[in-house]
Amino acid sequence: MANIKAIIMPKWGLEMVEGTLAKWHVTEGQPVDKGQPIMDVETEKIANEVEADIPGVMRRRVAEEGQVIPVGGLLGVIADKDVSDADVDAFVGSYKSEAFGRVEALGSDNDKPAQASAGSAGSYGSASVNDTAGVSDEDDGEGSGKRASPRARKLAETLGVDINKVTSDGPRISDRDVQAYFDSLPKDKPVAAEPPRKLWATPRVKVLAKKLGVDLADLVGTGKNGRITQDDVRAYADEINGPLNEDVRSTPAVRKLAKELGVDIARVQGSGKNGRITREDVEAAAAAPKGAPAPAGTSYVPGENPHTVQPLNTMRKTIARRLTEAKQNIPHIYLTVDVELDRLLARRQKVNASADVKASVNDFIIRACGLALKHVPQMNVQYHDDGLHFFKHADISMAVSLEGGLITPIVRAADVKSVQDIAAETKDLASRARSGKLKMEEIQGGTFSISNMGMLGIRNFDAVINPPQGAILAVGKGEERIIARNGAPAVATVMTVTLSCDHRAIDGALGARFLEVFKDLIEEPLALVL
Repeated sequence: MANIKAIIMPKWGLEMVEGTLAKWHVTEGQPVDKGQPIMDVETEKIANEVEADIPGVMRRRVAEEGQVIPVGGLLGVIADKDVSDADVDAFVGSYKSEAFGRVEALGSDNDKPAQASAGSAGSYGSASVNDTAGVSDEDDGEGSGKRASPRARKLAETLGVDINKVTSDGPRISDRDVQAYFDSLPKDKPVAAEPPRKLWATPRVKVLAKKLGVDLADLVGTGKNGRITQDDVRAYADEINGPLNEDVRSTPAVRKLAKELGVDIARVQGSGKNGRITREDVEAAAAAPKGAPAPAGTSYVPGENPHTVQPLNTMRKTIARRLTEAKQNIPHIYLTVDVELDRLLARRQKVNASADVKASVNDFIIRACGLALKHVPQMNVQYHDDGLHFFKHADISMAVSLEGGLITPIVRAADVKSVQDIAAETKDLASRARSGKLKMEEIQGGTFSISNMGMLGIRNFDAVINPPQGAILAVGKGEERIIARNGAPAVATVMTVTLSCDHRAIDGALGARFLEVFKDLIEEPLALVL
C-alpha cells in the first residue's frame, strides 16, 4: 500500500510554539532520500536543517519560504510516486493539526482520519495511510472548541444551524442533536437570513487558489454542478493580476493591490527577499508624488533618500529582543586590561607544529577562560530570579557570525579539555553553525561567553551580556605596540580585552580577579598546554 507522509513544523524545545520555514531544499516532484536535507527552519533560538526521515517523492510544498507556521502545522507532503495527485490533494485538504505530536490526515484508500506522531528535533513528524486506523463518526470537531461529529457538522451546515448553540446530553454533539435543535426553532423564524454559499472545489483547486492568492468566494464555478475548476482559478488570477510578468517578483495579492491603486508594478523596486515587491512597496509607490523620477543609483532628488526595507528574520528578531532586554535589565560594568601575546604565539606555533588540528589564538583564549573560571568559581555564574546559580564546569559560549545574525554554540567543560580538544570542537561547532546543523542542546546553557572581533581588526569593544550568564569577554586585535618594560620602551604584541559583568551577580573586584588570572595564563601559557 502506498504511503503519504506529512512534513510538519517540528518542535525543538519546550518553549517553541512556532517556526519559520526559511528555505526549501527540494522542489515538487523531486525524489528524496532518507536523511536528505529538505528544508531550513528558523526558531527564536536556532536555525537548522530538517532531513527527510523516509525516502519518497516531494509531492507538495504547502508552506512558502518565509512563512511562520505553528508547531505541528503542515509544511509539505512526501509520498510514493504511485500515489495519485487526487490522494495527495485529499491528504493536504483534510490535514488538521491542533498541537505538536498530533496529526490528523486522511488516507488515500478509505478517507478516514489517521493519527501519527510528530518527529523529534532535527526531523519532521509524519502520518502514513498505512497507519490509518478506523475511527467512528464521533471524532473531534474543529475550530469552535465544541466537540461534534462530522455528520453533526455537515447537517448543521446544511440546515444553517450555528452548531455552537446546539446542546447534547451525550459527550459529543450528534446529528440527532442538531436535528432536534433545528426542529425546536420557530417555524416562522429563519435560521439564517443568508446561508453561506457552498463552494465546490477539490483540495487541489483550493491549494492552487491559496498559492495564487485567490478567494474562492469571489468565483463562480464553470465545472459540473457549479464546481470551481483550476481553470476558473487561473482565469480569475489573470483577470485581477494581469498577464504574469516573470521579471516582477510579487504575490498575486500585491499585484491586485497595485492594480487597485493604479501603480505600475513593473516600475516598483522590491524591498523584500530576493527583490520581491511587498505590499509596503506598492503603497509607497502609490503615495509618491506623481511624476517623481524612479529611484536610480546615480540620481539624487533633494529631500528624498530612497531606501529598501529588509524584513526581520527570526534570528534577528531574537537578537533584538534578547539584547534589548539585556541592556535594559542588566546593570553592566566593564573592566579592561591589555594582555601581551608574544609567549602565547610562540607556544601556539610549537603546539601546532606537531598537531593534526591547528589551534587558533581563540582556542587558547577559551582554554584560558576555562581555567580562570575554575580558579575564580564565583565568576562561573548565572543570574536567575531564585538566586545565583554557580556551575562546576566552564561551559563557554563562543559567538559565531552568520549571514543575517549570529549564534553562540557552547564548548562544554572547557576547564578540563586540552587546547587540541577545544580546537577540534570549535572548528566542528563553527562549521555546523554556518551550515545550520547545530542541535538545540549545543546552544543552550552556557555559563560564560567570549566574543572575539580581533580578526576583524577591532582593537577593543564592549560586549552585551548574554543572559542569564554573568559575564562576557570581548577580545580585540593582537597588534604590536610600544610598551614600557623595565623603565624602557619596548615592542610587544598586545591585545585588549574587556570584561562585561552583570553587577547583580559579579562585583568589580571579583571581575578584576578573574582578569588577573586570565592575563597570567595568557602571558605565561605553559599551563594552557599541560
